[in-house]
Amino acid sequence: MKAAPTLDGRIRIDIESEVDWMIMQAIPHDARSSGIDLADRLGDVPDVGSLKADWQEFVVPELSLGFSRQLTTIEQVLAGLDAEAPAPIFIVKEEAELWYGGLNQARLALEDRYHFHGDDPEEMTPGKRTAWFRSQFYTTLQSLLLEFLMRD
Repeated sequence: MKAAPTLDGRIRIDIESEVDWMIMQAIPHDARSSGIDLADRLGDVPDVGSLKADWQEFVVPELSLGFSRQLTTIEQVLAGLDAEAPAPIFIVKEEAELWYGGLNQARLALEDRYHFHGDDPEEMTPGKRTAWFRSQFYTTLQSLLLEFLMRD
């Protein structure tokens, strides 16, 4: 897989193999695989006065909608591709935050599930190592988004 900025201000991702295709499809799957609703997890604030109730009522639903929109954006792009001969994926500036957030959800869910910090990839089980490599790809793609599409 190749990912790079284009001269016209987009990020282009070229899927070159079946493994690349599986990695791209794993983004929303990884984000949802932990079984933990990230919005609910972020809604676990101290119960001081009405803070917790207000947070749950007003903030968590907006977070849930935003997180869902991020993953839906990625899923829609992937659904429009032919797995046998996928076209390049272009991420435009207007969708950069959605992609960044979806990748972040996937990366956080993988970290929550596998606890990579401090582990040597050479000593990981094959499943954990595969997840670690996906997490590294998500981080790299997030870096491209930040550097080329999300800064002013």
